[in-house]
Amino acid sequence: MEFDLTRLRILEAIGRLGSMTAAAEELNYSPSAVSQQMKRLASDVRTPVLYRHPKGVSLTEAGTAIVGAARNVQTLLRGLDKELDDLVNVRRGSVSIGVFPTFAASVLPEVLLEFRRRYPDIDLVVRSTRSAPATELLGSRDVDLALVWDYPHRPVEAPGIVTQPLMLDTTVLVLPVGHPLADAPEVRFEALHAESWIVRAENHLSRDLVERMARTAGFTPRIGVEAYDYPELQALVAAGFGVSICPLLALRPRRDDIVVKALPDSVPPRRIFTATLEGRPCSPAHRALHEVMKDVVALTH
Repeated sequence: MEFDLTRLRILEAIGRLGSMTAAAEELNYSPSAVSQQMKRLASDVRTPVLYRHPKGVSLTEAGTAIVGAARNVQTLLRGLDKELDDLVNVRRGSVSIGVFPTFAASVLPEVLLEFRRRYPDIDLVVRSTRSAPATELLGSRDVDLALVWDYPHRPVEAPGIVTQPLMLDTTVLVLPVGHPLADAPEVRFEALHAESWIVRAENHLSRDLVERMARTAGFTPRIGVEAYDYPELQALVAAGFGVSICPLLALRPRRDDIVVKALPDSVPPRRIFTATLEGRPCSPAHRALHEVMKDVVALTH
């Protein structure tokens, strides 16, 4: 049996006020409309819900049962209305984000602090994408929002994933202290032809960038060491095993025994995007997190 919520609301008002006229006035209906709705309700439940007497109308046993249930429904609906209002206005809810290590070690702390300041009642879950690609976490719905990155020559592409630009992460040259080029205001790639290079492991996009820029400058880079991560890369540069390039965010925290130099504009920055699953609705908390990230990046980077 399906119940019409409007009819339940009218019956509850009649039971509380003891009069169809009073209920009509309270609910802004005409008395005839209220009477018609009660006839239809009685037809729906196949038994009278009201009976008339000299002082007005009263609920039948069936009507009393319906009103009790209707009041419970109204309480639930008021609670639902409050819950939805809190969700819409970002006073409750949750959102999950997948981040890659260099963003997590640099920008993310500022994002978390600002998000908690603005939305203290929202649960924020952070997942590292070191163990699983961000696109996989999105596809499995383990996260609502993910951060991905690329270089212009190898753009990030994943079916069903929608990206929005967030920031550019400048590519810099990393030298050991005392290197002959350490005091140069800017270093051109042609000047690095004789260097031994420290790069990220095979297939990493930053390694690919070194090889592309070297080819453009007319030489083949001599790869000396492959590093597992950026802290290891910094340590190897500091120890004099070679030079390297990397995104600026990857140098947080930065060692004091390396030198960071600017490169020409021809060396592209790393591009960082927010990524979402195509067709998946964004919750208010999700949109709020995206706005906080944009604000933090605009103010600090």
